[in-house]
Amino acid sequence: MTPDELERLLGDPYDPVNPYGFAAAVARDEQDAFPEELCAKLREAGFHLNYLPREWGGRFESFDRSMLLVRTAARRDLNVMPGTMFGITAATCLALHGSPEQRKRAGEILTEGGAIGFALSEARHGSDLLANTARLEPTAEGWELTGEKWLVGLGHRCEAAYVVAKTGERGPAAYSAVFVDLTTGTGLDRGPLVPAAGMRGIDFADLGFDRFPVPREALVGREGEALESVMKAQQVVRVMSMAGSLGIADTALRQTLDFAADRRVGRTTVLRSPYPRRELAIASAALLAADATAPAASRGIHVVPETFSVWGCAAKHVVAESTDELLRRCGGVLASRAVLRDGLFQKLQRDAAVVRVVDTSPLANLRSFASQLQQTFSFSFRGAGNCATSPDAPAAKKRIQTIFDLEEPLPPYAPDRLDLNARGYDPVTAALPLIAPEALTRLTAAADHPTAHLITQLVAAVGDLPAELATADRDTGLIDVAERFTWLHAAASCLHLWWANENNPFFTTGWLHATLAHLLARATGTDLRRAGDAQLPALDITTDLHDHDQLFSALPVHLA
Repeated sequence: MTPDELERLLGDPYDPVNPYGFAAAVARDEQDAFPEELCAKLREAGFHLNYLPREWGGRFESFDRSMLLVRTAARRDLNVMPGTMFGITAATCLALHGSPEQRKRAGEILTEGGAIGFALSEARHGSDLLANTARLEPTAEGWELTGEKWLVGLGHRCEAAYVVAKTGERGPAAYSAVFVDLTTGTGLDRGPLVPAAGMRGIDFADLGFDRFPVPREALVGREGEALESVMKAQQVVRVMSMAGSLGIADTALRQTLDFAADRRVGRTTVLRSPYPRRELAIASAALLAADATAPAASRGIHVVPETFSVWGCAAKHVVAESTDELLRRCGGVLASRAVLRDGLFQKLQRDAAVVRVVDTSPLANLRSFASQLQQTFSFSFRGAGNCATSPDAPAAKKRIQTIFDLEEPLPPYAPDRLDLNARGYDPVTAALPLIAPEALTRLTAAADHPTAHLITQLVAAVGDLPAELATADRDTGLIDVAERFTWLHAAASCLHLWWANENNPFFTTGWLHATLAHLLARATGTDLRRAGDAQLPALDITTDLHDHDQLFSALPVHLA
């Protein structure tokens, strides 16, 4: 299935009687109803198979393909993601360390449209996983599981669960994972639904275990390696969760452009009025920057998965925060229409808030990244990226070409190459000394080309990061450097996309100028309105895509 085929299958989302449209999504949201009909339609078409490996009976080909498909569906209703894909975390953990029998059983459940819960967090401890207290006590047959897991997605529906609990006393090695059948046995309490502000109708529930019997063969991998699997799996989940943010951002901007084009203020429209036009340009630049950052990550995980403890954190932060920025700007333009309880925009805002924290909180995400910045080397210009004359420079340049050229075939995904620590290395910013000179040569027939100045500013800002890191305090300072880095990482992604897709008409100099201006302003903490004029080309791009019924993406998708 392609995104175009998915659009035709689900029909015009603006049709008020379409069960797969916006009106139906808002009605479900008001009723806290699960998207039964929509998810059934998608399962019938095999949508839920696109994140599962083929050896499990799935249809997964690559993350960039799956991300585009998911964001196309999520623009109608984010709940299609939890409704059909909440098994992705458990499935990824089992793909890393599960036995052949466990993988076979997981594949059977998920390909048939069932659900597997992911039971990690506990209400009293949140993201402080080393404080969790649920425990596996040994018995003659295996273990007994006791404790309570918090906010398990599809907790009332899941037939099985990947549960992390203590088998030791302290430290990361004290935690093990079991893959348990929840349809049999005693000692399980599926608590009441825990209503969330967004993703209404999705059953989040606490799972309580009281001496729940766990057979010996339910252990996933070896004792003590659960948190390693979880940390690696969350790198994958971060990549796919970005599709939800992009789907929300697409619909929010589309709705606002419709309003702004139709609403008249005096002799002109809202869209042509200077202040709202600048706000919509900022929103458009935020979306185009996120659209560049997320697909780059979804391709990079195929080529350099060992760096994703850094890359995934950076991309997730940029996409989630850019979506939040877009919603704020669009809300300002929509004014009263943004606060109507039964309106689509309110649902988008609530759903976006959940996506920001669904795999980890923004602060925990930055902390995960910041902890790696304390390595002793300069993570910005490391190794092959040191200079164009490095012996490794041709290989490094080829990797960047493979990742960022959207026509370039990708190598197969290799989950065994995921690592817990990239040791500060980010191949995106490290490649700037290789790519920036060629980009500047292409741009600067005139030495004062404004986009060339932005590229020079980007290279200088990345070069300053090691010194900033050296003087940062160990508390908030590291977090601040990590956040600044995420925006520079995204700006470097935009530059590499423009460089690698020279013949793609989407990647114009106007696109590059708008995204770089936006991201550099975010990196320096500059009010985005001060770079308002520089971001106006982004609005021209999004209005043209909207006029031609195209997804707000560099990858073309024709909308129903």
